[in-house]
Amino acid sequence: FRTYGITRAANMADSLKALGFHYATKAGISLSLEDLRIPPAKKQLLDSTIKEVKLTEYKYNRGEITVVERFQKVIDTWNNASETLKNKVLQYFRNTDPLNPVYMMAFSGARGNV
Repeated sequence: FRTYGITRAANMADSLKALGFHYATKAGISLSLEDLRIPPAKKQLLDSTIKEVKLTEYKYNRGEITVVERFQKVIDTWNNASETLKNKVLQYFRNTDPLNPVYMMAFSGARGNV
């Protein structure tokens, strides 16, 4: 900008934008329901999470924990399950199908996150 002026800087920005759009259309990635794979560990994770939530409810009903402790424990349990499942999904894609369109888009570095 300082060396070549505003016109050349604007032209360069337009050229970079055109180059980005050109290569963005070259990937040809499409999605289908088949691409949304679920790792086999999900069922076991959900079963253990539900069991832990039921145990928390049991402790609350017996008066061992307060309503606030119950609420926080349930929230923490589901947050932990969600984070664990996310890591399992990433590991599953990495090990079984690194060219999966969902995995490629999530880790392309273009934008977004998991």
